[in-house]
Amino acid sequence: MRVKPLIKNANPIPAPAHEGLSERAAEELAALVGPGGATPAAAPRRSSRRGFVMAAVACGAAVALGGVTHFGLESDPAGPGAGPGVMVDEPSYGSTAGLEGAADVIVRARLGAGREETDDDVRSTVATAKVVATAKGKTSGDAIQVAYTTPGSGPETAGLGAGKEYVLLLERGDGGRYFLVNTTQGWYAVEGGAAVAGKDNDVALSPGVRRALRLEAP
Repeated sequence: MRVKPLIKNANPIPAPAHEGLSERAAEELAALVGPGGATPAAAPRRSSRRGFVMAAVACGAAVALGGVTHFGLESDPAGPGAGPGVMVDEPSYGSTAGLEGAADVIVRARLGAGREETDDDVRSTVATAKVVATAKGKTSGDAIQVAYTTPGSGPETAGLGAGKEYVLLLERGDGGRYFLVNTTQGWYAVEGGAAVAGKDNDVALSPGVRRALRLEAP
């Protein structure tokens, strides 16, 4: 039986281990193999936060739930090199009933000058809105505080401007503050007595809401 030669040929590490190697190579091999030819235990694997974030972005596909589509988006407001983006998750409504039903209050209001705030790297503007008419719900007063993503701070921001009149579809928040039900669908500009949707909003307001807000059909 040729047992000894077979074992030797099956072993990828020559015996002696340093035979035919330079001094440096021999030292590196000894460090890897360890004393007596035993391979040291592998170091525990570290989880990659970057890998997790990229996986979350890759899995941020739209999921339809009860007629409401939820989108997961990664915003990069300052472009390449500005650091990690901010994950945004908000509903998108495909029907008038779904959009208006999501709002606690629907008002026609004139937006005042706002102040910018930053929370967890998300920039928002808080402005006072003077309520002109109400189509749904009841506000805390004629002047309310409305918070929305600061225009120009990312790919999905509310196109609102001070001194202009809007139809606002709002949710009540803490501290008497109100928030748009959706960045692109939570507001309509009032132009020529009609409510005009933004370019990324193809859902029209219902005739009942328009009548309550004294608005014509667009």
